Formats: sequence, structure tokens, C-alpha cells
Amino acid sequence: MMESQSNQVFIFQMLATFYIKYVQIFRNLEDVYDQIIHPQKRILIRKILDGVMGRVLELKNEMVELELTEFHYFDDILQDLKLVPQQLDIPIPKYFLKEKLEVIKGREKILAQILADTGLDIPEKFSQKYTVKGIPLEEAVKLIQIAERARQGRLRAMFMKQIFLQEYRAKQAKTLGEKVADVGAAVLQIQKVRVWCSCCWGQVS
Repeated sequence: MMESQSNQVFIFQMLATFYIKYVQIFRNLEDVYDQIIHPQKRILIRKILDGVMGRVLELKNEMVELELTEFHYFDDILQDLKLVPQQLDIPIPKYFLKEKLEVIKGREKILAQILADTGLDIPEKFSQKYTVKGIPLEEAVKLIQIAERARQGRLRAMFMKQIFLQEYRAKQAKTLGEKVADVGAAVLQIQKVRVWCSCCWGQVS
């Protein structure tokens, strides 16, 4: 049993170390991809970046299957690698946002063309009145990160609720089992008394 636990700890330490290393590689590649201009190099780095993201997800899934939890503690490994927890944050790749904005702009052009062809074009005064003000890319990234942290918080609360319910059900089952055992013992005692009484009555008769 102890050997199995030690093996599990060793495997987790290995997976966690790989996970942290890949996260660092991902963060560095994401910065490089965002700053580089050369088209061919961007294509190559994008392929590598997608592969690294896939490997990060695979390692995360392996750790979840090993420990049966979504939350892991890397304090010892971070200390050995001389890193801080903030360096494990996985930023949303900037090209996700840029590609999304391009898709939205393309849809807006298609919608405007459809409205123009059908004679339902929006009057200029309304379009000027309700012009959507753009926000800087960094601010958009921060907003998405805040939303992601909120989502993770909701998942964490749901996970803790499930643990509480499991513990509560286990206690209820244990209590019910003890009650059933007490009832069984009482029934057995009553049966013994009945047998003893019948024997006594048989001897008297």
C-alpha cells in the first residue's frame, strides 16, 4: 500500500513538473507569436503553439485522472524551480481575440450587405447614435481573464458542494446501517426469547 502511494506521488511530481515546464514554454511562445512579423515564421510558431497547448491539456487531464481532483498543489515544485504561482497563469492567446474580432467584422460586413440588398439599411443618424466604442486589446484580455476566474470560482464552489453532499450521504448511510444493525440484533434477541419461552412451556406441559 505504501509503495503504491509513493509511486503515485512520484508520478504526480513528474506530471506536474512537465505541466509547469509546458506552461512556461506556452507563455514564451505566445509572446513570440504576438511580436513576430515574418509570415512563414508565424505559421510555424502557430503550429508549435497549438501543439504545446494540446500537451498542456493532456498533462492536466492525466493529473486529474491520477488524483481525481481538478485542483493541484505545486508549491514544492515551484519552490524547486524558483517560480511564483503567478507564472502558472495561462493567458488567453492574443491571436484568439484578434481572430475573433476579424470574424465579427466579417459578419458585420455580411449583415450590412444583406440589409442594403433588402432595403432595410440602418439610417445613418441611428448608426452614428449607437456606434459601439472599441476597447483596447489589453483591456479586453483582462475582461476575459476576469470572466474566466469567475467561471473557475463557480466550478470550485460546485466541486466543494459535491464533496459536502458525498460526505453527508456517507454519514447518513453509516447512520442508517448502524440503525439497521441495531434492529437486526433486537429481532435476533426477541427470537431467542421466544425460543426459550417455548422450551419452558414445553417442559411445564
